[in-house]
Amino acid sequence: LACVPTFRLHERTYVTNVQDLRANHVRMLQTYRHVRYMWIPYTDTVVVVASNIAKEGAVAKPALPESERVKPLRDLLRELDPEGAASCVGDYTQLRERLLQMDPVNPEHVARVNQAEAEFWRLSAGERIGDSADILGFECGGPQWVLENCFRCGTLEQPTHVDLDHLEELMRMIERERIPAVSPIEQRWTSRSTSPMSAAYSPNAGDIFSWVGVIMYITPEQKADAIKEQFRAYAMKFADLTFKYDGVFHWAKVDLDFHRGHGRLTDLRRQLQRRFDLAGFQKQRQ
Repeated sequence: LACVPTFRLHERTYVTNVQDLRANHVRMLQTYRHVRYMWIPYTDTVVVVASNIAKEGAVAKPALPESERVKPLRDLLRELDPEGAASCVGDYTQLRERLLQMDPVNPEHVARVNQAEAEFWRLSAGERIGDSADILGFECGGPQWVLENCFRCGTLEQPTHVDLDHLEELMRMIERERIPAVSPIEQRWTSRSTSPMSAAYSPNAGDIFSWVGVIMYITPEQKADAIKEQFRAYAMKFADLTFKYDGVFHWAKVDLDFHRGHGRLTDLRRQLQRRFDLAGFQKQRQ
């Protein structure tokens, strides 16, 4: 690891659709130091969050106050739970959690919550300037199941667009299979790593990698077992799609429970053997 002096970032957040995202994707990757897309299942909404080093004297155009931005979530809560809504306070993640608790494994209900969250983000368009640690942090919400993959998507000079292909196919699969997939599905990019066991390892200096994480919130706790079963089925399909795009998983999130069944563990082993120098790794362990 190498330390660098503290620095400030100028971040821009806005909402777009998949068609416009494709048209501007290469420019975003080539223009901004940090790029994050947040895909919202059961909508055509993608939230774009991008930042660069803040220029001296730059002034951000702030978003609306959060008390105004949460209106779509609060309106849905009033519709579904008029009595409980009066006593519900908190930020958007707490409102989202309250809504999801009502029926967390019902895809129709989750879709409505996602649609309300999409409107929240539409109202959240704006900018901010701050320390990089604050800007790059993200409010993830409550306890959750997570599976994150990583796959090569060309070079910064010539992105292949397989990163967008992967997400569009994932979104279609979610709707086709009626998976109660909550928002957001987060996508980020990094340059290659020179560490041979990194999910983003490449001998080619110009390669870039996309990281995609799918989640399910474990709330309420009394429905944790049902949520776990739903996420297992979701994660297994996500794993199949990961291998299709020649990806592997974040090492801290590999769970063999997502690779149960005929041939699935063999598929995982085969992909790891193909992507990593396992013989070299074993030699280093001796």
